Amino acid sequence: MPPASTNTAIEVRGLAKHFGESRALAGIDLDVPRGACFGLLGPNGAGKSTAVGVLTTLLVPTAGTATLLGHDVVRERAAVRRQIGVVFQEPALDPELSAREQLTLHARLFHLDAPAACAADWIERLGLAEHADRPVRKLSGGLRRRVELARGLLNRPGVLFLDEPTTGLDVAARARIWDELRALRHAGETTLFLTTHSMEEADVLCDAIAIVDAGRIVASGSPGGLKAELGGDVVTLVLERPDAARAALMAHPGVLRVVADGAGVLRITIADGPRRLAGLLECARDAGILEVDLRRPSLEHVFLHHTGHAFEDAGASLAQRAAGERRHA
Repeated sequence: MPPASTNTAIEVRGLAKHFGESRALAGIDLDVPRGACFGLLGPNGAGKSTAVGVLTTLLVPTAGTATLLGHDVVRERAAVRRQIGVVFQEPALDPELSAREQLTLHARLFHLDAPAACAADWIERLGLAEHADRPVRKLSGGLRRRVELARGLLNRPGVLFLDEPTTGLDVAARARIWDELRALRHAGETTLFLTTHSMEEADVLCDAIAIVDAGRIVASGSPGGLKAELGGDVVTLVLERPDAARAALMAHPGVLRVVADGAGVLRITIADGPRRLAGLLECARDAGILEVDLRRPSLEHVFLHHTGHAFEDAGASLAQRAAGERRHA
């Protein structure tokens, strides 16, 4: 691999990871710009956590190469670890220690100067002062997540990995974490590498994304650019007899594509959807219309376009492989 660009935080080429017969990653390429918020999206079991495991030196790849801030993740593990912070998907805090004790301890482990002052700084920056001296077990899920975020930032990492950072949080706690991640992004000091199965989360936070399905990258680019590539609005029809209407819908003016998405469901990409919706419904009337939905393209529509199946279906079909991946990881 040629040396990574000074503008590139992470460079991945042909990265593969196998667990026996299971291929968690099947040869992916990634380029993450410095200072960006990058999202690796996909359903549960798609390979996102395995990718993070390799990039954070916890897993050794089966094939391919990866560098982080110019350091090879296999040959220069110690240098990589000095450059990163990690917020894992599963909680990793001592429930009996307070937030202040947790952060002070980890500041000492990082050999930081004035560990107590460093902990106090992040407690203040992440709005934890009121709760800093309570045992973690008494904190809400959102507050615990903020403690983990502070711990990941203690050493001022060049790259902060966040593996499903808002899983299990309520709406208010999730919004607070999003606000804090946006503030980090705007500060420009740290590259954020986010894995998520929430398309909304990626759309809100990320400058660039890659969508992974069954261990392969199926689409990459900016969220807006990927949605714009679909060209048009998306009409979802739930029909009693979808096969009876499909050919006519494909021939309807302005229709760009028609994709079957589960029993009785057709997703239709059409130019100028609001103006053409009435004609589209007339075309499908004899097929028995049960439900209608019109919206601008979303990242879920991008996933469907590139894979031929819905995001939820991918998660269900990969559940068994996901369980195997988690056991090995």
